[in-house]
Amino acid sequence: MDKIKACIIGSGFIAEHHALAYSQLQNVELIGISSLIEEQANILMKKYKIPGKPYKEYKELLKLKPDVVSVCLPNFLHKDVTTDVLNVGAHALVEKPLARTVAEGRAMLDAEKKSGKKIFYCENNMYAPTFSKVKQIIDEGALGKIYMGRGKEQHSGPHSSWFYNKDQAGGGALADLGIHDIACLVWYLGCDVKKVFCQTTITIPDRGTFGKCDVEDNAVGILYFDNGAQVVIEESWCAPGGYDMRFELFGTDGQLKVAPTFSNLVSVYSEKGYGYAVEKASSTKGWTFPVPSEAWNFGYPQEVAHFIDCIVANKKPLTDGTYGLKILNIVEAMYKSAQSGKIEPVPRL
Repeated sequence: MDKIKACIIGSGFIAEHHALAYSQLQNVELIGISSLIEEQANILMKKYKIPGKPYKEYKELLKLKPDVVSVCLPNFLHKDVTTDVLNVGAHALVEKPLARTVAEGRAMLDAEKKSGKKIFYCENNMYAPTFSKVKQIIDEGALGKIYMGRGKEQHSGPHSSWFYNKDQAGGGALADLGIHDIACLVWYLGCDVKKVFCQTTITIPDRGTFGKCDVEDNAVGILYFDNGAQVVIEESWCAPGGYDMRFELFGTDGQLKVAPTFSNLVSVYSEKGYGYAVEKASSTKGWTFPVPSEAWNFGYPQEVAHFIDCIVANKKPLTDGTYGLKILNIVEAMYKSAQSGKIEPVPRL
């Protein structure tokens, strides 16, 4: 059997996770990368032994006729680039959020239907070992009926200026971090969100070298599920100390807490510091909680391996484009609530 030919558009933090994941699969061959940042792309290509030179124009990359393409780009590029990928006959792995708006997401799904290829929605947390175990425990009935919960993600803020620009990102901490929590919570509870409440603030408007922040850097919301559960989510780009993510779920027969970061798997105290602990940790002095095999613990290789398996076996993935649109629809309703100051219904798709 011929190997599946894969390409990556982008060369940043997420692109490297995709390159690592592809490199671990025996039935996949990475054949090219497109990026506007040539030096960054060259480092990635050398590290993962990708042939040739990086393409500045992604449409030139698509002439290589790949079978699958990872779209690891700013949110405002998702719709057009994904559509072009589908139209050349390749499957598209699209990083979260699916798009900036539900309207853009619908256009992407329309393009998917016309092309006969698939959009695979990259929601790595749903493939992370700790969160997969949570789903198993819930499905086995350990918690009974879940009636309340909490999801939380926070760090000091993204390391690219486009995240802070509303036109390019579509939203801030809610669209960047909250979308992870919502995707997992809908999966965990196995039912839809019927209404939402949300409040947002801009706490640090000046982001230094990244420019002005004109999207929310803090968001607090409540998800009201069809089964009666009320779950709070808290999202922040204002918290120093590294990436912190966790869930607490409460049911009639039990409760559960999970935190793959800031855990006690490895605890280190150092007055001098060391190389790397976890994403967004600016220092390793003092007490730190390094995450072993970060990409694996955050689910990136498992996610890509699942998508490739779905392509080979023509199976429905856990997270497809339709799921990405569903979660984006909830986020859009939360932004409406933040503007109105009221509880808002989640529209039917």
